[in-house]
Amino acid sequence: MDEIEKETKKETKKETKEARLKAMFDFRTKHHKKIDENLIFSYKKLYFELKKMQEKGELEIHPTDYLNGNELASDIFNKKYFLKDVEGNVIESKPEDVFVRLASYLGCVEKEENQEKFAKRFYNMLYAGYFMPGGRVLAGAGDMFRLKTLANCFVTVIKEDNIESIYNAAYDCARTYSYGGGIGVDISPLRPKDSVVHNAADKSTGAVSFMELYSMTTGLIGQSGRRGALMITLDVKHPDVIDFIKVKKQPNWITKQIVDQSRWSGKFSEGQLEEVGKQVRENTQVRFANISLKVSDEFMNSVDESKKYKEGSILVYKKLTKEKIYEMPQEGDVHYAYKIPSKKLSDYEFYKEFSSLEELNKELGSSISEGDLKDAQKRDVFGDYLFEEYAIHYSGEYMTYFGSTNTESTKRLVNAKDIWEAFVSGNYTTAEPGLIFWDSMTEYSPSNYLGVKISSTNPCGEVPLEDGGACNLGSLNLSRFVKNGFEENAEIDWEKMEEVVTDVVRFLDNVIEWNISLNALEKQRIAAKNTRRLGIGLMGIADMLNQMSIGYDSEEGVALIEKITKVLTNTCYRASANLAKEKGPIPIWDYEKYSQGPFFRERLDPEIKELIKENGLRNVALTSIAPTGTISNIVLGYKNGNKNYIGVSGGIEPIFALFYTRRSEQMNEGAFYNVFHSTIQAYLDKKGLLEKTKDVKNIDDLKGVLPESFFRTSHFIKADSRIKAQAACQKYIDHSISSTVNLPESVEPETISDIYIKSWKEKLKGITIYRDGSRFPILSVAQEISEFQEFKNKEVIVDGKEMMGDTVFRYKGKLTTPFHARKLGVKVEEKTSDTTLEPTNDNKDNEKQEEVGKACKVKFVDGKLVKECGD
Repeated sequence: MDEIEKETKKETKKETKEARLKAMFDFRTKHHKKIDENLIFSYKKLYFELKKMQEKGELEIHPTDYLNGNELASDIFNKKYFLKDVEGNVIESKPEDVFVRLASYLGCVEKEENQEKFAKRFYNMLYAGYFMPGGRVLAGAGDMFRLKTLANCFVTVIKEDNIESIYNAAYDCARTYSYGGGIGVDISPLRPKDSVVHNAADKSTGAVSFMELYSMTTGLIGQSGRRGALMITLDVKHPDVIDFIKVKKQPNWITKQIVDQSRWSGKFSEGQLEEVGKQVRENTQVRFANISLKVSDEFMNSVDESKKYKEGSILVYKKLTKEKIYEMPQEGDVHYAYKIPSKKLSDYEFYKEFSSLEELNKELGSSISEGDLKDAQKRDVFGDYLFEEYAIHYSGEYMTYFGSTNTESTKRLVNAKDIWEAFVSGNYTTAEPGLIFWDSMTEYSPSNYLGVKISSTNPCGEVPLEDGGACNLGSLNLSRFVKNGFEENAEIDWEKMEEVVTDVVRFLDNVIEWNISLNALEKQRIAAKNTRRLGIGLMGIADMLNQMSIGYDSEEGVALIEKITKVLTNTCYRASANLAKEKGPIPIWDYEKYSQGPFFRERLDPEIKELIKENGLRNVALTSIAPTGTISNIVLGYKNGNKNYIGVSGGIEPIFALFYTRRSEQMNEGAFYNVFHSTIQAYLDKKGLLEKTKDVKNIDDLKGVLPESFFRTSHFIKADSRIKAQAACQKYIDHSISSTVNLPESVEPETISDIYIKSWKEKLKGITIYRDGSRFPILSVAQEISEFQEFKNKEVIVDGKEMMGDTVFRYKGKLTTPFHARKLGVKVEEKTSDTTLEPTNDNKDNEKQEEVGKACKVKFVDGKLVKECGD
């Protein structure tokens, strides 16, 4: 093909593309019913102005390929983010096309004289990789063929404890999914199982039973090859808490029916039937939802008590307030989606531990009987027996409670340890449910002080939201703010960072301007207008640290992360206050109320607080660190001349792995080659070290090639260090953080418990723990078969009880498995055909072994993914 023919085809393709883009603006959709025609005209005009600037070289475009042949990034853009016409044909062909669309769509809401200026600034920060908005903005902004929300996720509240409210919430979910958003629902307002109902049912099936309704709704509504995302939460004080924790593990009626029918066929052994039950549970029961437990300080304190004090001892606290609350039903201003009543720990002062009731009565001069102390009805809603100024309960004791005028109150005294161990076991086995420290969430939620209460979170847990509230996400890419990367004089460009953050606040605030019209539900449109929430976060932290030769988990690394989040937040709040002066504060603004919030009082610099007092705020809250699982794979990570390195570490996570191994599909069939994390590849290229990595088989082979700081990846950083890094960030993040601690498969269950308790004490708002092998792997690294992997699928006998090698059980108040228990002196025998199951006498003083959960192994066999649970 000669050059003339090539140019002719290129021009024809260009003309066809422009014609299809012009046709988009002429296409009549719901946009034209919801959006002012003048705004659409401004968008069209600005869009083609930016395209001309690209052609003239006034806006930079890459001379060859912006993505530098990165197949993953190219695939993501093609499938998720490139604009498609009404028939589904891709119109856009390179990231620069997306950047023009976003910049013009979000620039056109400015005053006419400012539109071009800010559109150019938006384009330049996107092109340079300084910032990337959330997926809904990338996919929906400027798409005139389809009506979509530009917000990633929402929350809806079940208004009342009745059928109408339950199904209205399901409708909210369905309609939100149809516009491209995800949603969170809290089921705490629903009465517990076996409560009285005044209809044909006689008794309620409980809050947990309705989780399936929301899950199925999520699975039914499609979103262009994806499905909606759902978070279901429950307050730990709800009496159905154990059912909630085990909802994906205990067989429901569907699972039981399928197993029974399989049994009746006579074609399956009992072992096979057990596996059928497992597969049905995991693929049907609340299949399309993430679930998280909202825990209070009251509950976590009870868990802490169970570890600090002897079981059965009586704990006495001095109650510093005089109020006595024996009932607090859900009615009027009390709504359990926001919180089921729990004690404020600062209202209590520890007095003394007593080993017996006689000892207590003698010291307090009381005559409390055992019957009094064990009667739940004589306890207040916080689980305390009140005597004079004292609050009394057994160590580790906890009260679950539900009060309603529609049904009798439910008070149940339980051991917090039983709830906690069920939770930890579930986490160990399947990484669910997640955990939200709800008191920290609400205490540091700025909107709560303006009368806008948060009730649940988005599906990834990083943004707590009110009814109709939305998370409007975007992330700063720290990897691009390093000057002289990989050199001795590497440093952060603080001035550029503050400049970009200021533009990002305007960019995302303009997203809200569109969402006031584009959100699916009226209450979502009202919430967008009233609160104008932003969720500005971070990604590329590990890449930034590598460029500066700083270890992720070093003291210097944690200090730098803290400084960055402080600068981020103060800059965000300064920009929002300035926007409030320019465009007006949020409608619900009230400085006197807002300034009572601890985040405002404790976290912002004095000059920023003064500016807020003077101007108000344009946005009720501004920062949140999302996982950035997709956008971190398409953003520019490092630039060396015209060569772009695409992809950075997600959120505040370390780099998952330095490299992975890939089979060659074109040359040398059957050969393998290493694919390095993008900025690792950049370092190797820049230093001329690539040749030294050609025979690398494992991480040890890279020692001596890469700096020591590069090896601080997910599996080589202690959990305590991860908690410390997240706590440093959380201090200056007004929403929350989605973060995952990766643990080896062989970790002991008690370690997971310890990490969560430490996270609570460090004032985190939430944290996720992923143990290798506890779910189908999203990311994985090659490794040799470990001792644990060999042992976990063995059938063993522990004190006469048959179980698998990785079954979770309690031993001397500690969660362990047969694999770990062997090292504690517990007799563990491998089961053989002639093994008897008589209890052994080797551990007479041991506590009773209690099975809590079980894990299975996932592996590839003959190219197929196979799950084995020891059957």
